[in-house]
Amino acid sequence: MNLRRTLAAVLLTLASATAVWAGQYDTIDYYVQQMIAAAATKDQAGVLTFREQLDNQRRPEPGDATQARPFRQQGLDHLAGNRFKEALAAFRQAFIADPADPEIANQLSLTYLLLRRLKEAERLAVYALSLAPGQSATWFTLGQVYGQTGDTQRAAGAFANAYQFAPDPATLTEQLRQLATTDPADAVRIGALQALQAVQPQTPPTSLANPGIPPVPTAAPPPQPAVNSLPNALQPGASLGKPVATPPPASSPPQPAPAGNDNLGQRIYRRSLPITCLIVTTRNGKTDNLGSGLLVSSDGLVITNDHVIDKADNLAVKCGGRESVAKIRRRGKSPDLALLSTSLNGADRFILNATYSQDLIGRDVFVIGNPYGLEGTFSTGVISGLREIDGVRYIQISAPISPGNSGGPVILHDGTVIGIATMGLKVGQNLNFAIAAIEISAAGFFDPSRMKNQPASGKP
Repeated sequence: MNLRRTLAAVLLTLASATAVWAGQYDTIDYYVQQMIAAAATKDQAGVLTFREQLDNQRRPEPGDATQARPFRQQGLDHLAGNRFKEALAAFRQAFIADPADPEIANQLSLTYLLLRRLKEAERLAVYALSLAPGQSATWFTLGQVYGQTGDTQRAAGAFANAYQFAPDPATLTEQLRQLATTDPADAVRIGALQALQAVQPQTPPTSLANPGIPPVPTAAPPPQPAVNSLPNALQPGASLGKPVATPPPASSPPQPAPAGNDNLGQRIYRRSLPITCLIVTTRNGKTDNLGSGLLVSSDGLVITNDHVIDKADNLAVKCGGRESVAKIRRRGKSPDLALLSTSLNGADRFILNATYSQDLIGRDVFVIGNPYGLEGTFSTGVISGLREIDGVRYIQISAPISPGNSGGPVILHDGTVIGIATMGLKVGQNLNFAIAAIEISAAGFFDPSRMKNQPASGKP
């Protein structure tokens, strides 16, 4: 049977022998995506709820497992030898013989992934999950598929589900660490790192450890990956095109130093972390964007960038250990700012510093935010310059920022906010910009006096 006839047979099998599933693909994919979204937000109850929905779906009748078995073994042998086209042909034959076997469907999906045929890989992975929603290997494959397409958020959610359903969580953790350090695709590395942070115990807010940039482990290299990991032929070194997220440590995170021995940066970090917010936006029922923000009033007002919330259907914020839905109070494109209302009432909040003069250049600054969703990442630098772009005053800083830092505070040594992190230039190094705090009051949508004394009513 030639390649074209074999492919036609696979498609016919998928369309006829699994006709019930084919007619339900949109429904099944919806449940899979909801499990991914729930895992990304650590909503285990949501994951289990939608898994139950998948378990209740009708499945195709079992095929001929005896006929499928030798073809499957041939496929595994070809995979071990990095002969992907031969593996694809073997797994196709196994799938035709028994399309109701979730392991065969996943191995076919994995082979499509290795051949960079991502659409087929995604569809077969979703199909495999309709047969076995708790199959960790398929979630791992699907995470790599989404990472290869550049979808960091869905990759992280799929990887988190792979961990949740893993029969051996320790082995799965090592596989995720390997992806986080060696995979050439940025979104795969970042998704694996985010999943590790989602499923492992978090550093308490009072810790001095940086939860966003953990140290590189010094333990022995991880064991060889299982069959659903990329084979040796596809394991080049990490890409140099973008910053590489380092893997979580093999040992416990460092413990906080005694309070009397801390430095200025540590004090700024501890004070700022509970009032720096992670902003999560959703659109069409799926997580759409992640950004940062800062609490600026005792009745829960949060400032962020307008581009963080652009086109969002719903908003949620997490500040320290507290969470709230959010509503847009005011917004504007120039300057790129938005004001959100939340239920996070409390006495602590940031204070704006409206200074804008050459005396700022050379001063130390501290940036805290959520680059790529890595909560509470802390970086330092100096004010490099003052710039006016399209009539808006910016502060140029050398502190590193990345997507997800947008909307977060840029803090001086006294704890006041001198700017709102907004953008960076990819050319050059550490050419990053924050909207000057003076623009917040000049824009007229927030009265900085509310940061110190909360009036009964008045200008927001």
